[in-house]
Amino acid sequence: MIPKYNKGRSMVSVAVIVVLIIAAGAVWLTQGNKIGEHNSSDQNTQTAPQAQSASFKIERPMDWFKWFHSLDRATDFSKFEYKVPDYLPDGYQLRNVDQNMLFSTPGRRDLLDVVTISFVSQFGNNNEQNIEIVASKGPGNMLEQGLLWGAPRTSSSGTAEAPSFQEEQVSLGYVTGVQYTKTQGTERKPNGATSFVWQDGGVTYAINYYRGKETSKEKLLLHRGTLTQEDLAKIVQSFVLPQQVQHIRYDGEGNSFPLYDETDLTEAQKILGFQPKFPMNMPDTQLKLIDSTLLRPKDQNTGFDLRPSADTLWNIYSPPYDSTTYDLNDQLWLYESKQYLVDPAKLPLLRKLEIDGVEIMAYNDNAHVYFGPFYGADKTKIKNQTYYLWKQDGICYTAVFVGLDKYQEENLKTLILAPSPPLKSA
Repeated sequence: MIPKYNKGRSMVSVAVIVVLIIAAGAVWLTQGNKIGEHNSSDQNTQTAPQAQSASFKIERPMDWFKWFHSLDRATDFSKFEYKVPDYLPDGYQLRNVDQNMLFSTPGRRDLLDVVTISFVSQFGNNNEQNIEIVASKGPGNMLEQGLLWGAPRTSSSGTAEAPSFQEEQVSLGYVTGVQYTKTQGTERKPNGATSFVWQDGGVTYAINYYRGKETSKEKLLLHRGTLTQEDLAKIVQSFVLPQQVQHIRYDGEGNSFPLYDETDLTEAQKILGFQPKFPMNMPDTQLKLIDSTLLRPKDQNTGFDLRPSADTLWNIYSPPYDSTTYDLNDQLWLYESKQYLVDPAKLPLLRKLEIDGVEIMAYNDNAHVYFGPFYGADKTKIKNQTYYLWKQDGICYTAVFVGLDKYQEENLKTLILAPSPPLKSA
């Protein structure tokens, strides 16, 4: 993921994403200290029919991984039916639902489908807490895949790598399962990281959490949530099918979300209240749209350090990884909102320019006020970060060039001349 995540583990479960990419978006991008020729003569022919039709789809580099802000959207893409908890301790709410496909075991090609539901309490605070629900179906198991907080990934020989774990059978009401508790090295002292695993209807479930009032450096750093055995039992026994939920909200109201198809595009336009530009590719530039996310200013699920002041559409464009024109990890991020994403007063002005009657202000952020630093193939060279800000038809645009030092004006011309798709009706 490109922007840094706040403290908290889950989106970034999306960071297993995105991370990020971003989060899904920047599969080739490496953030330091933190985690052909262009021809612009035909660029005014750019259209966005893909963003207007039911066939709207972004080809993401990691299409086998998806994340959602609501359970309804997750079930639209689900490969199997699973249950969810209808009870949570006070303060917890849905953060994200992640869907992933993993090879069942090393050397095998069959896939294990995995759904991870993360919940957060006191989001963004120093005492933020996160717990996870994992559901899987298919060959292989969660222990082998390293999906359990309470146990390390097993080696190919089937033996546990240090630090080890304790394993015991536990009954919680009418549910019997296996409880894994991570231990500290060879002393085998439980450090609180725990996973309770059970099966129901051909689906394997796990709850990742921390036990009782135990604390550890790992828990404090990752803000992992603490559950009592009583709360754990209540959660496990509350599992029902999504359509049977009565007590927990799974709608993700007010949270950020990625755009996958026409449903998301329509909802994004409705929230934005204006017609965003949505070029799917940049003619004659090799740049292609690889991710799109609607950022909400008061969301409870992404934890980006840079918070937008208004609802913002964030599109990421990238050249192919084997491009001979651009450097590795060069990218263009386009933010569209009713307010600029950044404060230009915090950035040094480079120049002013005009394209098709639109005045554009150019700035640099080589002091890394907002992002980075970022590196390409040369790990000793920090990429330039150039910002272009302009208003068009009352909408504020922020184009961030990470690298892409050549042909920036041609790329800007494509964005300026790109039409906006029709506003979707509510």
